[in-house]
Amino acid sequence: MTEKKKTSQAKSNNGKSEQKQNRNIKRTIIKIFGFLIIAFIVLALIGILLFAYYAWKAPAFTESKLQDPIPAKIYDKDGDLVKTLDNGQRREHVDLKDVPKTMREAVLATEDNRFYDHGALDYKRLFGAVAKNVTGGFGSQGASTLTQQVVKRSFLTDQKSIARKAQEAYLSYRLEQEYSKDEIFEMYLNKIYYSDGVYGVKAAAKYYFDKDLKDLNLAESAYLAGLPQVPNTYNIYDHPKEAESRKDTVLYLMEYHNRISKAQKEEAQKTSLEDNLVQRSSKEREVSKDNSGEEYDSYVNFVKSELMNNKAFKNDDLGSVLNSGIKIYTNMDKDVQQTLQDRVNNGSYYKNEDQQVGSSIVDSESGALVAISGGRNYKDIVDRNLATDVHPTGSSLKPFLAYGPAIENMSWATNHAIQDESAYQVDGVTFRNYDTKSHGTVKLYDALRQSFNIPALKAWESTREYAGNDAPKDFAENVGLDYDGDIGPSEVLGGSASEFSPTQLASAFAAIANGGEYNNAHSIKKVVKQDGETIEYDHTSKKAMKASTSYMLAEVLKGTFEAYGSAYGHGVSGVNLAAKTGTGTYGEQTYQQYGLPDNAAKDVWINGFTPKYSMSVWMGFSEVKQGGVNSFVGHSEQEYPQYLLEDVMSSISPRDGQDFSKPDSVSGNSKDSLSVSGHPDNNTTSKSPQNQGGGDSSSGASSQQSSSR
Repeated sequence: MTEKKKTSQAKSNNGKSEQKQNRNIKRTIIKIFGFLIIAFIVLALIGILLFAYYAWKAPAFTESKLQDPIPAKIYDKDGDLVKTLDNGQRREHVDLKDVPKTMREAVLATEDNRFYDHGALDYKRLFGAVAKNVTGGFGSQGASTLTQQVVKRSFLTDQKSIARKAQEAYLSYRLEQEYSKDEIFEMYLNKIYYSDGVYGVKAAAKYYFDKDLKDLNLAESAYLAGLPQVPNTYNIYDHPKEAESRKDTVLYLMEYHNRISKAQKEEAQKTSLEDNLVQRSSKEREVSKDNSGEEYDSYVNFVKSELMNNKAFKNDDLGSVLNSGIKIYTNMDKDVQQTLQDRVNNGSYYKNEDQQVGSSIVDSESGALVAISGGRNYKDIVDRNLATDVHPTGSSLKPFLAYGPAIENMSWATNHAIQDESAYQVDGVTFRNYDTKSHGTVKLYDALRQSFNIPALKAWESTREYAGNDAPKDFAENVGLDYDGDIGPSEVLGGSASEFSPTQLASAFAAIANGGEYNNAHSIKKVVKQDGETIEYDHTSKKAMKASTSYMLAEVLKGTFEAYGSAYGHGVSGVNLAAKTGTGTYGEQTYQQYGLPDNAAKDVWINGFTPKYSMSVWMGFSEVKQGGVNSFVGHSEQEYPQYLLEDVMSSISPRDGQDFSKPDSVSGNSKDSLSVSGHPDNNTTSKSPQNQGGGDSSSGASSQQSSSR
């Protein structure tokens, strides 16, 4: 065969091979394309079936839910209804025809500019939101129409999930089939929340500006249109700058969507909302005009804060949750709650109207919040809850920063001897006892129950030297008393970093009563939603200290009520009650500035506990005044919290003889001679650790009386 023929044949074979290869490629493409079509059809069918399932599981579409919110109900520990949270709803209904055009334009520009042009869903916004969700994660960007918002507020929650979105879409379609656009818009304007218990745009105009809707200026209309997005954040009484900013944003949107001119926008932006704002006092802003159940308001306030911490309500706002028909089952003992608030309101342990009080009672064993008082005649929303606010603790923390760590880490006995001194220097600062005296060699038992400062500092130093610098801090943090930084000697005696709430201290001392087991205060057992779903609530529980440590501390602190103890005379007959007092003083400059007596105190505490209850009481003043008018002057005034504790514990404590359980790890039968079994204290007198100055060597140091008894 010639070369030419060979070449020709080769070309022919190559051509056939290429044709075959092309046919194979085409067949492969057809197969892939066919597979994709089938996969798309299958996925579409799955999506349709899933949507149908979620729609079938959607809440019932009822007229009543569209028209009225369902207030939350709170139940006590026995399941009895104690309060219905209607939020004092300030409501006024308005027909859409009576809503002026400016107000409607402002709402549409802000919430749903194409409301009258799209169906139940705005697919243009939806696709944009989908793109945002792809890059920002599911739920990062919403596209809710006014119809969807009405559905969400009527039937669903703010939870971001595929199931909820499918149900929202289905119910929105149902709503638009049965109601006109104007009817849906009217529902929205009457259902929306405007902070301070105000629902509906007509009520909001009256509440904030004392105007009918038709009399609002453009700036006021813009503000009210933008307020519902985050009502408490944009509340002008609490956040005037944020309110003005929100108003300007809405005006920008109105111009952007050609609903007002640039000139109108600029003029309205110059108009201050303060011009016609109704000035309201805290009393006038109270959420409820119905005063029934006021004794529960402090507890309700705590419930609200705990309610929103559950992940089930992560994406919701409080107002919506409290109007979704939920039932909140709590740990409240209504009789104890009523007793505590009654004594706080009507007790005779107050110097003047500026004196404040906060108190919490928890179950010693479980840590459940039994009762709480945020202050005298406490009103939810308006008043700060002084039982959850932090305050300087004075000597309250000596069991957790000084003696508890010493027993836990070094097995100190309750008769461990400590050399007291009239003055003691730590890190160049001189500290003294409340009475500026030295009490010689004292037992741990007497040092703690009488609240001497110098022995506490020596116990703290010894623990750090033996177990490490962080040992006292770790001990305190085990009972929920967390510090951001290092703990210095001032903190042991109630310095600036030792600020905690009565609720935190009630939980901390409950751990002593409970054999060393710590439970943080918690009010909610469970929440049952309108659809029957039950949401359980958990709390922190852990072993915080040895049983020997807790028992020995409890027995020593019983001595607080005995002769020479810092709460002598305030025990409760027939009840095994232990306690630690705390008294906080002012800085030297404050004493001089206000002409305060040397025995004037700023904060006074008592933290008492039994095997049944742990109760913490703080008292202070709203401001400092000259001459000690707003101070606890002298021992008798510094006893005020002790009278409150005595009154309440006398009323609520069972006289069943129950006592703290003595573990096998403790030897001895007397409070002042208990020791850890197998670790007999050698009773060597604790003096100042190495390189720490003692006595009166206060050269260059300021005299400190950081705490009293």
